[in-house]
Amino acid sequence: MTTVTSTRRRLLLAGGAIGFGFGAVIDTVLFHLIFQTHHLLSGYYDPYSLDGLRTNVMFDGLFLLATLGITAAGLGLLWVTVNGTAERFSTRYLVGWIVVGAGVFNVYDGIVDHYVLDLHNVVHGTEAWNPPWIGVSLLLLALGWGILRTVDGHVPSADASRLE
Repeated sequence: MTTVTSTRRRLLLAGGAIGFGFGAVIDTVLFHLIFQTHHLLSGYYDPYSLDGLRTNVMFDGLFLLATLGITAAGLGLLWVTVNGTAERFSTRYLVGWIVVGAGVFNVYDGIVDHYVLDLHNVVHGTEAWNPPWIGVSLLLLALGWGILRTVDGHVPSADASRLE
């Protein structure tokens, strides 16, 4: 494996981790804490009772802490990748992978958390907003892939070993 391929793979992982973690942080801060339309475990703990709300907010906080850790790990990998090298890196390539990572989180959240595990819905008490959530998440994922397609020599591939 060449150094360029190895570096691009590390940028892919760094950007993906940053995007996944940051997408989760944004989701938690906006929808769980500010708008309070859903909490992490509102499918199990009633968010309209004081005990249920307290439990949900505690788990939201733990989830936020974990996703900040994922974001920090991605930033650490990015730092290790770019620190001390004379090579120029494509900002669009990194941003594309960050957007893809955020899209992956949102698609995962929409399918696994909302439907498979039934942890919560986008809005408490209704599943009506779950399909649009997945649709917007897929658009976010497509936007990330679209950004990546605009980067010279960095066409995304399902097979990361072909990155050059």
